[in-house]
Amino acid sequence: TAGVHPAIAIPGGLLVIAWFVVRQRRLARTGTPLLDLDTLRHPLYRLGLTVMGAAFMAMLGAMILLPLYLQDARGLSVLKTGLLLMPGGLAMGLLGPTVGRWFDRYGARVLIVPGSVGIVAALGLLSQVSTTTPYWVLLALHMTLMVSLALVFTPIFTISLGALPQELYSHGSSLLGTLQQLAAAGGTALVITVFASRQSTLADAGRSAVDATVGGMQWAFGLTALIALGVLVLAFRVPGRVAPATEPVTEPAG
Repeated sequence: TAGVHPAIAIPGGLLVIAWFVVRQRRLARTGTPLLDLDTLRHPLYRLGLTVMGAAFMAMLGAMILLPLYLQDARGLSVLKTGLLLMPGGLAMGLLGPTVGRWFDRYGARVLIVPGSVGIVAALGLLSQVSTTTPYWVLLALHMTLMVSLALVFTPIFTISLGALPQELYSHGSSLLGTLQQLAAAGGTALVITVFASRQSTLADAGRSAVDATVGGMQWAFGLTALIALGVLVLAFRVPGRVAPATEPVTEPAG
Protein backbone atom coordinates (compact mmCIF):
# COMPACT_ATOMS: atom_id res chain seq x y z
CA THR A 1 0.00 0.00 0.00
CA ALA A 2 1.11 3.55 -0.71
CA GLY A 3 2.35 5.51 2.28
CA VAL A 4 2.12 9.21 3.05
CA HIS A 5 4.21 11.32 0.68
CA PRO A 6 7.38 12.75 2.33
CA ALA A 7 6.33 16.28 1.30
CA ILE A 8 3.38 15.84 3.66
CA ALA A 9 4.84 13.56 6.32
CA ILE A 10 7.96 15.62 7.10
CA PRO A 11 6.28 19.04 7.56
CA GLY A 12 3.47 17.32 9.44
CA GLY A 13 5.95 15.66 11.79
CA LEU A 14 7.76 18.95 12.39
CA LEU A 15 4.47 20.67 13.22
CA VAL A 16 3.60 17.95 15.73
CA ILE A 17 7.01 18.31 17.40
CA ALA A 18 6.63 22.10 17.54
CA TRP A 19 3.18 21.71 19.08
CA PHE A 20 4.56 19.26 21.65
CA VAL A 21 7.35 21.69 22.65
CA VAL A 22 4.92 24.59 23.05
CA ARG A 23 2.54 22.41 25.03
CA GLN A 24 5.27 21.21 27.42
CA ARG A 25 6.52 24.75 27.99
CA ARG A 26 3.01 25.77 29.00
CA LEU A 27 2.61 22.78 31.30
CA ALA A 28 5.99 23.56 32.89
CA ARG A 29 4.51 26.79 34.28
CA THR A 30 2.03 24.72 36.29
CA GLY A 31 4.67 22.19 37.37
CA THR A 32 3.08 19.24 35.53
CA PRO A 33 4.95 18.79 32.23
CA LEU A 34 5.07 15.35 30.66
CA LEU A 35 8.68 16.08 29.66
CA ASP A 36 10.43 19.01 31.34
CA LEU A 37 12.49 20.71 28.63
CA ASP A 38 14.41 22.70 31.24
CA THR A 39 16.88 19.83 31.03
CA LEU A 40 18.09 21.41 27.77
CA ARG A 41 19.21 24.52 29.66
CA HIS A 42 22.20 22.56 30.95
CA PRO A 43 25.11 22.76 28.45
CA LEU A 44 26.75 19.48 29.48
CA TYR A 45 23.46 17.63 29.21
CA ARG A 46 22.92 19.05 25.73
CA LEU A 47 26.41 17.92 24.76
CA GLY A 48 25.77 14.42 26.05
CA LEU A 49 22.44 14.31 24.26
CA THR A 50 24.13 15.20 20.97
CA VAL A 51 26.93 12.65 21.41
CA MET A 52 24.46 9.93 22.37
CA GLY A 53 22.21 10.66 19.41
CA ALA A 54 25.05 10.66 16.87
CA ALA A 55 26.56 7.48 18.33
CA PHE A 56 23.19 5.71 18.15
CA MET A 57 22.74 6.77 14.54
CA ALA A 58 26.13 5.28 13.66
CA MET A 59 25.54 2.11 15.69
CA LEU A 60 22.06 1.31 14.37
CA GLY A 61 23.11 2.11 10.83
CA ALA A 62 25.99 -0.35 11.08
CA MET A 63 23.86 -2.99 12.80
CA ILE A 64 21.40 -2.88 9.91
CA LEU A 65 24.03 -2.83 7.17
CA LEU A 66 26.36 -5.59 8.32
CA PRO A 67 23.78 -8.43 8.31
CA LEU A 68 22.54 -7.26 4.90
CA TYR A 69 26.09 -7.33 3.57
CA LEU A 70 26.83 -10.78 4.99
CA GLN A 71 23.62 -12.31 3.63
CA ASP A 72 23.15 -10.48 0.31
CA ALA A 73 26.76 -9.97 -0.78
CA ARG A 74 28.48 -12.92 0.89
CA GLY A 75 25.66 -15.46 0.83
CA LEU A 76 25.73 -16.39 4.52
CA SER A 77 22.68 -17.91 6.13
CA VAL A 78 20.83 -16.16 8.92
CA LEU A 79 22.34 -18.57 11.45
CA LYS A 80 25.92 -18.04 10.28
CA THR A 81 25.39 -14.27 10.20
CA GLY A 82 24.16 -14.35 13.78
CA LEU A 83 27.09 -16.49 14.92
CA LEU A 84 29.57 -14.12 13.27
CA LEU A 85 28.06 -11.06 14.94
CA MET A 86 27.38 -12.66 18.32
CA PRO A 87 30.88 -12.15 19.84
CA GLY A 88 30.66 -8.39 19.33
CA GLY A 89 27.29 -8.18 21.01
CA LEU A 90 28.46 -10.31 23.92
CA ALA A 91 31.60 -8.21 24.33
CA MET A 92 29.55 -5.01 24.47
CA GLY A 93 27.15 -6.43 27.04
CA LEU A 94 29.77 -8.03 29.28
CA LEU A 95 31.98 -4.94 29.21
CA GLY A 96 29.26 -2.73 30.73
CA PRO A 97 30.09 -3.28 34.44
CA THR A 98 33.82 -2.98 33.75
CA VAL A 99 33.35 0.34 31.92
CA GLY A 100 31.35 1.56 34.92
CA ARG A 101 34.28 0.82 37.24
CA TRP A 102 36.72 2.49 34.84
CA PHE A 103 34.48 5.54 34.77
CA ASP A 104 34.46 5.73 38.57
CA ARG A 105 38.25 5.49 38.63
CA TYR A 106 39.40 7.51 35.61
CA GLY A 107 36.49 9.73 34.58
CA ALA A 108 34.64 10.09 31.29
CA ARG A 109 37.03 11.63 28.76
CA VAL A 110 39.70 8.93 28.93
CA LEU A 111 37.03 6.42 27.92
CA ILE A 112 34.95 8.44 25.46
CA VAL A 113 37.83 9.73 23.32
CA PRO A 114 39.46 6.30 22.67
CA GLY A 115 35.99 4.81 22.19
CA SER A 116 35.15 7.45 19.58
CA VAL A 117 38.44 6.79 17.79
CA GLY A 118 37.61 3.08 17.70
CA ILE A 119 34.13 3.75 16.28
CA VAL A 120 35.52 5.95 13.49
CA ALA A 121 38.28 3.45 12.68
CA ALA A 122 35.95 0.42 12.60
CA LEU A 123 33.30 2.11 10.44
CA GLY A 124 35.93 3.65 8.18
CA LEU A 125 37.44 0.24 7.50
CA LEU A 126 34.01 -1.30 7.00
CA SER A 127 33.45 1.22 4.22
CA GLN A 128 36.19 -0.65 2.30
CA VAL A 129 34.50 -4.06 2.39
CA SER A 130 34.47 -6.19 -0.73
CA THR A 131 33.29 -9.63 -1.77
CA THR A 132 36.63 -11.10 -0.65
CA THR A 133 37.09 -9.43 2.73
CA PRO A 134 38.12 -12.22 5.17
CA TYR A 135 35.51 -13.11 7.73
CA TRP A 136 38.00 -12.78 10.58
CA VAL A 137 38.54 -9.15 9.56
CA LEU A 138 34.79 -8.52 9.67
CA LEU A 139 34.62 -10.20 13.07
CA ALA A 140 37.49 -8.07 14.41
CA LEU A 141 35.98 -4.84 13.08
CA HIS A 142 32.57 -5.65 14.53
CA MET A 143 34.05 -6.45 17.93
CA THR A 144 36.10 -3.24 17.82
CA LEU A 145 32.94 -1.28 17.03
CA MET A 146 30.93 -2.88 19.84
CA VAL A 147 33.67 -2.45 22.46
CA SER A 148 34.21 1.16 21.40
CA LEU A 149 30.49 1.88 21.68
CA ALA A 150 30.51 0.43 25.20
CA LEU A 151 33.32 2.84 26.11
CA VAL A 152 31.17 5.75 24.91
CA PHE A 153 27.62 4.95 26.00
CA THR A 154 28.03 4.30 29.74
CA PRO A 155 30.20 7.37 30.53
CA ILE A 156 28.22 9.80 28.37
CA PHE A 157 24.90 8.64 29.82
CA THR A 158 26.20 8.95 33.38
CA ILE A 159 27.90 12.30 32.98
CA SER A 160 24.91 13.78 31.14
CA LEU A 161 22.46 12.91 33.90
CA GLY A 162 25.03 13.94 36.50
CA ALA A 163 24.88 17.48 35.14
CA LEU A 164 21.19 17.75 36.05
CA PRO A 165 19.65 18.60 39.43
CA GLN A 166 17.91 15.70 41.11
CA GLU A 167 14.38 16.88 40.28
CA LEU A 168 15.20 16.67 36.56
CA TYR A 169 16.75 13.18 36.57
CA SER A 170 13.59 11.41 35.44
CA HIS A 171 12.95 13.93 32.68
CA GLY A 172 16.58 13.80 31.54
CA SER A 173 16.54 10.01 31.43
CA SER A 174 13.26 10.00 29.48
CA LEU A 175 14.61 12.52 26.97
CA LEU A 176 17.76 10.44 26.45
CA GLY A 177 15.67 7.33 25.88
CA THR A 178 13.41 9.13 23.43
CA LEU A 179 16.39 10.51 21.55
CA GLN A 180 17.89 7.03 21.26
CA GLN A 181 14.76 5.79 19.52
CA LEU A 182 14.59 8.80 17.20
CA ALA A 183 18.30 8.57 16.35
CA ALA A 184 18.01 4.85 15.70
CA ALA A 185 15.07 5.33 13.35
CA GLY A 186 16.65 8.33 11.62
CA GLY A 187 20.04 6.65 11.26
CA THR A 188 18.50 3.50 9.83
CA ALA A 189 16.42 5.44 7.31
CA LEU A 190 19.40 7.56 6.29
CA VAL A 191 21.88 4.75 5.67
CA ILE A 192 19.33 2.56 3.91
CA THR A 193 18.45 5.48 1.63
CA VAL A 194 22.11 6.03 0.75
CA PHE A 195 22.66 2.30 0.27
CA ALA A 196 19.63 1.84 -1.97
CA SER A 197 20.43 4.93 -4.03
CA ARG A 198 24.03 3.90 -4.68
CA GLN A 199 23.01 0.29 -5.35
CA SER A 200 20.43 1.42 -7.90
CA THR A 201 22.94 3.70 -9.63
CA LEU A 202 25.50 0.93 -9.97
CA ALA A 203 22.90 -1.55 -11.18
CA ASP A 204 21.72 0.90 -13.83
CA ALA A 205 25.36 1.28 -14.92
CA GLY A 206 25.54 -2.45 -15.68
CA ARG A 207 27.22 -3.74 -12.53
CA SER A 208 26.25 -7.17 -11.23
CA ALA A 209 23.78 -7.45 -8.37
CA VAL A 210 26.51 -8.40 -5.89
CA ASP A 211 28.86 -5.61 -6.98
CA ALA A 212 26.02 -3.09 -6.79
CA THR A 213 25.17 -4.29 -3.28
CA VAL A 214 28.78 -4.00 -2.12
CA GLY A 215 29.10 -0.56 -3.66
CA GLY A 216 25.98 0.58 -1.83
CA MET A 217 27.33 -0.85 1.42
CA GLN A 218 30.59 1.05 1.01
CA TRP A 219 28.83 4.36 0.67
CA ALA A 220 26.46 3.64 3.55
CA PHE A 221 29.28 2.58 5.87
CA GLY A 222 31.17 5.69 4.79
CA LEU A 223 28.20 7.79 5.91
CA THR A 224 28.17 6.14 9.35
CA ALA A 225 31.91 6.83 9.62
CA LEU A 226 31.25 10.53 8.95
CA ILE A 227 28.59 10.57 11.67
CA ALA A 228 31.05 8.89 14.04
CA LEU A 229 33.63 11.55 13.18
CA GLY A 230 31.22 14.09 14.64
CA VAL A 231 31.11 12.00 17.82
CA LEU A 232 34.91 12.12 17.99
CA VAL A 233 34.98 15.90 17.62
CA LEU A 234 32.44 16.35 20.41
CA ALA A 235 34.23 13.81 22.64
CA PHE A 236 37.06 16.28 23.26
CA ARG A 237 34.55 18.69 24.83
CA VAL A 238 33.42 16.18 27.44
CA PRO A 239 34.98 16.85 30.86
CA GLY A 240 36.58 14.13 32.92
CA ARG A 241 34.11 14.49 35.75
CA VAL A 242 31.21 16.74 36.68
CA ALA A 243 29.86 17.78 40.05
CA PRO A 244 26.12 17.19 40.54
CA ALA A 245 24.10 20.25 39.61
CA THR A 246 21.89 21.89 42.20
CA GLU A 247 20.18 24.48 40.01
CA PRO A 248 19.76 25.08 36.28
CA VAL A 249 22.92 26.11 34.48
CA THR A 250 22.65 28.73 31.76
CA GLU A 251 25.10 30.18 29.33
CA PRO A 252 26.94 33.29 30.60
CA ALA A 253 25.54 36.57 29.30
CA GLY A 254 27.53 38.01 26.45
